[in-house]
Amino acid sequence: MEVLVLTSCVASKKYGIAEIKPLLDKHNLPIPTDDLENERKYKEILKEFVLPASQMYEGSFKFVKELVNTLRKRGDEVDFFIISARYGLIDENTPIIPYECTFKGLSKEEIRKKADKLEIYKKLIDLLRKKEYDEAIIILGGDYLLTIFDKKRGKNFLQALKAGKIIIFGSKQLEKLIRPDANIRLIPVSGLGDRNKKIKEFTLSLVQKKLV
Repeated sequence: MEVLVLTSCVASKKYGIAEIKPLLDKHNLPIPTDDLENERKYKEILKEFVLPASQMYEGSFKFVKELVNTLRKRGDEVDFFIISARYGLIDENTPIIPYECTFKGLSKEEIRKKADKLEIYKKLIDLLRKKEYDEAIIILGGDYLLTIFDKKRGKNFLQALKAGKIIIFGSKQLEKLIRPDANIRLIPVSGLGDRNKKIKEFTLSLVQKKLV
């Protein structure tokens, strides 16, 4: 099957800020945040700390990686994309540096402004229009989901997503906005811990299906 997995960046990185700060201080550079315009300079200075996105993110990101790996082990072709507060929409192989930047805790207007600057919605829609999937798995918290699903701004990625089945991990409140049906399944989660548990259970169910 052709599967899309879309998730968000996380705070935990392979290299912590404490590891890169001495090098940044040496070159009079601040900690990387949303200053993407300085990316080339950072990558030159931090070349030893550059990794593909899927290898840089750690912590709760491991549950999504395990899901992707399980899908691939069962023979699925997986397109794995990440919404980053620094980089915007990237794929798993995009080389990135350690950084401190998140949409969490920002107001909706602040998120909208940053998302527009990064062209997250536009890039995702352009991507979705080029391909059709058998299944799409969306794992995004409310802050990150707002960048691609925002009724006030007329943004609805589901209108461009061509998939036989869509699975969304999100708060129960999403039922009023997304309206699950035969094509869309909402797996309600409450908090990061519960979300990780539900992802793990979902991944395990894929393994069990293959064994049957």
